Amino acid sequence: MELNLRVSGKVQIERIVSILELGMLTALEEGVVNLEEIEGYLFNPFTADILEGMTLSNEVIEIIKSGCELEDVESLMPQKLQSTISELKEETINTLRQLPAPNIPTEKLLNDKSQAG
Repeated sequence: MELNLRVSGKVQIERIVSILELGMLTALEEGVVNLEEIEGYLFNPFTADILEGMTLSNEVIEIIKSGCELEDVESLMPQKLQSTISELKEETINTLRQLPAPNIPTEKLLNDKSQAG
């Protein structure tokens, strides 16, 4: 089974990536996912490289890069992990506020290949 997400346009991609960042950081902060999980999904150098290649905004990419460092914070300064997560969430919210609003209606993210034709 496979699920494909489709997003086109630089601003839409920046918004969706920011929303994913915010959701994963919130889930981490609430303890419903762990650090290894969000690193696997999004907060890793591979993702940062892809987004840099797409020339997305530095703010969106820097949040990914900072998220890559959460494991270091956890191991070296565990008392600062929650505040670091909160700071990243605030940066993400500020980034979302600065990005242009999407045209409504927005395009659908999910792509049902069985309906393609």
